Amino acid sequence: MQKTYFRTFLLLTTVLICSILPFVYLLSAEFSKYTMLEVRSNSQNEVNNLASKTEMILGKLKAYGLSMYADQSIQNWFFDASNDPLIDHAALVAQSNFMSTEPLIQRSYLINLKHGLVVDSKAGIVRFESFADQSMLKRVKSFHREYLHFFNHSADGSDCLALILPATPEKPSDFYLVLLVDKPLLSKLLLGQTTSTEQDIRILDEDGQLLLGSSDPALSEQLYQAGREQQRSVFQVRLPHQRWFVNTAKLSTENWTVYYSNEYHTLTRHISSFQHKLITYTLLLLGIVSALFFWSSRRSLRSITFLSEKLKGKVGFANSASDAIPDIQWINDGIDLLLNNVEQLHTSMRNQSELVRTEFLAQWMLHGTPGTKSYEYIRSQTKLASCDVLFLAVLRIETYTAFCERYDFPSRKLIKYAIRNISEEVIGTGSYAAEGLDMGGDHLILVIGSHESGELQLRRLLEESHHQVARILNVETTVAVSNAFDFGTNIRNVYDHIYELTMLRFLKGEKQIFLESDYEEFMAGYPSASEALETTEIIKAIRRGRPETAVHLLREQMKHVHELPYRDYKLNLTYFTYDLLKNFNKSSVLHEMSSIHQLLERYGTLSEFQAWLEGIVTTLASETEAPKSPNRKEEIVLEIKEYVDSHLQDAQLSIEQVADNFSFSVSYIRQLFKEIMNMSLSEYILQERIERVKEKLVSSQLSVLEIADQCGFLSKGHFFSAFKKFTNLTPKQYRENHRDFSR
Repeated sequence: MQKTYFRTFLLLTTVLICSILPFVYLLSAEFSKYTMLEVRSNSQNEVNNLASKTEMILGKLKAYGLSMYADQSIQNWFFDASNDPLIDHAALVAQSNFMSTEPLIQRSYLINLKHGLVVDSKAGIVRFESFADQSMLKRVKSFHREYLHFFNHSADGSDCLALILPATPEKPSDFYLVLLVDKPLLSKLLLGQTTSTEQDIRILDEDGQLLLGSSDPALSEQLYQAGREQQRSVFQVRLPHQRWFVNTAKLSTENWTVYYSNEYHTLTRHISSFQHKLITYTLLLLGIVSALFFWSSRRSLRSITFLSEKLKGKVGFANSASDAIPDIQWINDGIDLLLNNVEQLHTSMRNQSELVRTEFLAQWMLHGTPGTKSYEYIRSQTKLASCDVLFLAVLRIETYTAFCERYDFPSRKLIKYAIRNISEEVIGTGSYAAEGLDMGGDHLILVIGSHESGELQLRRLLEESHHQVARILNVETTVAVSNAFDFGTNIRNVYDHIYELTMLRFLKGEKQIFLESDYEEFMAGYPSASEALETTEIIKAIRRGRPETAVHLLREQMKHVHELPYRDYKLNLTYFTYDLLKNFNKSSVLHEMSSIHQLLERYGTLSEFQAWLEGIVTTLASETEAPKSPNRKEEIVLEIKEYVDSHLQDAQLSIEQVADNFSFSVSYIRQLFKEIMNMSLSEYILQERIERVKEKLVSSQLSVLEIADQCGFLSKGHFFSAFKKFTNLTPKQYRENHRDFSR
């Protein structure tokens, strides 16, 4: 059963049997039904023909009798009163001539009631008292309905059919012609040989008396009763050991019924024989086809067995002790194991390369200037090699909170990875090289290298990248790009500035690609520090989840606007709203907001705009401490860990920075991380930095202080004390011990 070819053979054979046998059964049943209909139709046609033939012969006999009346010699005998011997002789001769021409007439009588004489075809002319058939003479003397109708009669010990023909059928007469028909000869002529026990043909009169056919009183009685009860031309009759199918036909001239009966097994014998042959041939065909299936499956699939046995010997399985596993499962498990090994190897190589790339780019981004190792790697191993100038672009995902609710954490990682790949691919079609970096949170960074400082083509490529991301991934992004700079520039400052530049969407509305010139234009109209409205305390209240306090502070600030001229209060509201909302750009509340300018135009009065702004502030404050589902909490913690891992090099990394990135209050971030991880976020950050240090101590030749700097430690004293606390070793001792162990 474990052999694939044998399992395939069983499956195909089972399918074949389950499909062929019902078809054969249906075919047999339809054939039986059709055959029975044909047999019954043929039987009915035969009994109808028999009835028609019987009526024709009986009518011929009646006409024959009437023609005897028309003979002159017979008429002379009927009406002769002189008892002339010549007339008597002529009547006898005429009667004999008629008898010789019709073999069915066994005997005939010419009866003259007026003179009391009978001309008997066998005895000659006799008087009534000497006439041998007195029962017939008695019947003739009384007018009966049997005139011109055949009836059963017994003469000289033999049964026959009798026909009485009076000279005047409508009233009693003195002259009669009686014809006695040979019943066996008539039966033979009409019915043929009906002595078979499987077929029966008989004719019964209106009283159920047998006229022609085999003499079986029990069957005649059953036929007569069934015919009267069912009033149909086709019916069935059951006897103790027989079952008959009966077809009937009426003889209108005699009021007789012809019964054509066939014994049941006679009709079904050939049908059963055909069914048995059909089943036999079907089984033979199934046997032949099954043998072909077995040969074909064994010939085609035996190699699978050889392959599975080879895999058993070459690949170690956890469940190799089980003998019940089929060949195909062995192959499937073996291929899966091989593919997993290849995938792990490929992933390991790819991840190693990706980790190194991410490590150096993140160090450069967070430290501002690349170290010696980072600079060498970037100039030799990345797409930025040999580039003269650099640009930095930030791709920020719009309504990041809604984006997080729509996709789970792994899906978000994949989508951000796809955004990076699409952007690198689109920008790579021009004369640019791009290296993408996911910094965690709601945005990605593109470091773009070029040999010239022109921005027109780069802006067109960024617009195309934005369009393709929206079309393929259905993700809306806001893009900002810096002016050209060289490798010596502090890229951390550029990064912070360009991320700030993406917030201009709150001001500009539909515009999706922002340049540094847009920011300069924006800042040119910014109010002086003494005139600007204060947003710091309002933002703090929102982050702490205190909507009442935030609304109160907002109203205090709005009082200053009422005292300003229209142009000044509109300018102050624009920058005040921008400073307030840009800190909560991830919130889904701001998703439908087009631009601050349009909002100010939409609300006709300051009180209307203030009411809208108070509603936004209340909602934002509520979101910072909104309860999350268990799954969403775990996803937030996973994203926090990812953000921390990508910012370990940043010496300024703090809980406040993490909370700001996720638009939650500091207290909520602390509580959530403690609830899920059973440790504080600050402990986790320190632990991860120590693990990163331990890894670099073993895998790199960097000095201890360089490693501490790359892992985000601000001071040498803090680094050494923290490392000793976690490992009970100094960094130098740890490096020496683990390098010896690795050897």
